[in-house]
Amino acid sequence: MLGFTGAYHGMTAGALDVSSAAPSVRDTLRLPYPQDYRCPFGVGGEEGAALGARLAESYLDDPKSGVPEPAGMIVEPVQGEGGVHPAPDAWLRRMRALTRAHKMPFIADEVQTGVGRTGAFWAVDHAGVVPDVMVLSKAIGGSLPLAVVVYHEDLDVWEPGAHAGTFRGNQLAMAAGAATLAYVRENGLAERARVLGARMLSALRSLAARHPWIGDVRGRGLMLGVELVDPEAARPDAAGPPRADATRAVAVRRECLRRGLIVELGGRHSAVVRLLPPLTITDDQATAVLDRFADALDAVDRDPLVRAPRTPPV
Repeated sequence: MLGFTGAYHGMTAGALDVSSAAPSVRDTLRLPYPQDYRCPFGVGGEEGAALGARLAESYLDDPKSGVPEPAGMIVEPVQGEGGVHPAPDAWLRRMRALTRAHKMPFIADEVQTGVGRTGAFWAVDHAGVVPDVMVLSKAIGGSLPLAVVVYHEDLDVWEPGAHAGTFRGNQLAMAAGAATLAYVRENGLAERARVLGARMLSALRSLAARHPWIGDVRGRGLMLGVELVDPEAARPDAAGPPRADATRAVAVRRECLRRGLIVELGGRHSAVVRLLPPLTITDDQATAVLDRFADALDAVDRDPLVRAPRTPPV
């Protein structure tokens, strides 16, 4: 399989094998996932994404690369646990073309991004990409446990009833899922996520002017990430962005919780604060989230224990 650095696809054996934090990887080749702030090629933007795509193409086009013909490619249109990295649309289209050229399934993991989260109903819609397989869960169940795998009919080789299981096809969860899809469409929640997400992203970026330890703010729709760094910790090679500051991220999460705001951590050394508000959030609630988050940042600034000298992770 072809997977990507920073990927997260779940906790079962096969999903762990294609996730980047797997303790041992037997059958997955890691390709660089494009990102601007910590681009593995040191350039970011369209050039960095193009270099990553060229590397993938080189692996598959060169019979001496040591990479056997893969069974498929699995990708998150926006990496969640990896630190909220939206894939550039042009790069995603290039990956789709690469998989088509090599006749392998292109699998979109939309467990976190699907059902309007990123400002489109499916995150692949931003790039105009149609995957061969799409994996869905979380939001699609409308708070009930539901997971769906949608795939092209050419890949349907199972006989009826071959994929059996005690909890598969739960009628209540499936009814809730159908109602959720209808509600999101009828109430324009994807468009709402796009508009409100852009507003919140702008507000979060304005906080970076007040806090030099905010290294980067990024996201798409209502899938937002704030990467925290230690601006006083120079890298050994004196190049690239400052080191990730996991200590400060934990402190921010703690102060947010004290103010009734639940946030997640992810990304490099878990130093990215992730905000994933519900798509039904009101304008007043969004303002409250931003106010509480800003207050939590100020509280961490005042905490002498957080500011104390320490050895940060690389």
